[in-house]
Amino acid sequence: MEDWQIEVLAQEVLDAYRQNEPPVDLELLAREERIELIEGDFPDEFHGQIEYIREFGKFVIYYPRLATARSRGRVRFSICHEFGHYFIEQHRRMLVSGLTHQSEGFRTKSPVERQADRFASALLFPKRAVEQRMGKDGVLTLGRILDLANRCEGSAQAAAFRYVTLAEEPCIAVVSRGRDVQYSFHSDEAKARGFGFFGNKLVPHACPAARTLGQPPGAIIEGPVSSFDWFSSRRQTADMWEEAVRLGKGETILSILSWRHYTASSDDEGS
Repeated sequence: MEDWQIEVLAQEVLDAYRQNEPPVDLELLAREERIELIEGDFPDEFHGQIEYIREFGKFVIYYPRLATARSRGRVRFSICHEFGHYFIEQHRRMLVSGLTHQSEGFRTKSPVERQADRFASALLFPKRAVEQRMGKDGVLTLGRILDLANRCEGSAQAAAFRYVTLAEEPCIAVVSRGRDVQYSFHSDEAKARGFGFFGNKLVPHACPAARTLGQPPGAIIEGPVSSFDWFSSRRQTADMWEEAVRLGKGETILSILSWRHYTASSDDEGS
């Protein structure tokens, strides 16, 4: 299933249940679709699971108990991810055939899981709501991304992922732990300019992300960086602006890289 088809499907679900103004009522969706939501005390690595109970002819979604979960927004994203497996017809057929699974998080390489993530992002952060906040300039600062996460009752990482997916401007969202880059999302325009992947797997010294480690959670550190700081050497260069924030009490950092200036090589200009 193509990304645009998943986007249309999520919007159809939102329209059907009049859920375009966040936060999306997940209990209402489950009730209307006759899906049973069951929360419980699971290991930290458990995010969520959906299965089809044949003898009762119904779907069940298991998820971590909200009262004790590290992040309510992360749990809500996981539930939306499981909704993706339900609403995407091919996935639902696999579930009815007896397949069960556990969500793997953002770093999964599975096409099926990536499709469910895409659906979850579109469901939790309705496109219309995001674009309204992006305004005429089509840009969200990190502060506005965090506000979006709060408004939609989703995680900051998921809000950043959604923004990068919709942005027409070149931008990149990076999640790191300590100095180790965990994963990243690159807008289509960033990819088109030759910045679709990182050459470096470590957070650069002295950049806002590195400085954020010594700051209280929620404090946004920002400043100019060069593409040479984050990327390996390549023909394209860019002056960037980085915003970074420490999420929670640990060492997880969310960074947003946006473009201040872009320079193409002579080869690029002639192509």
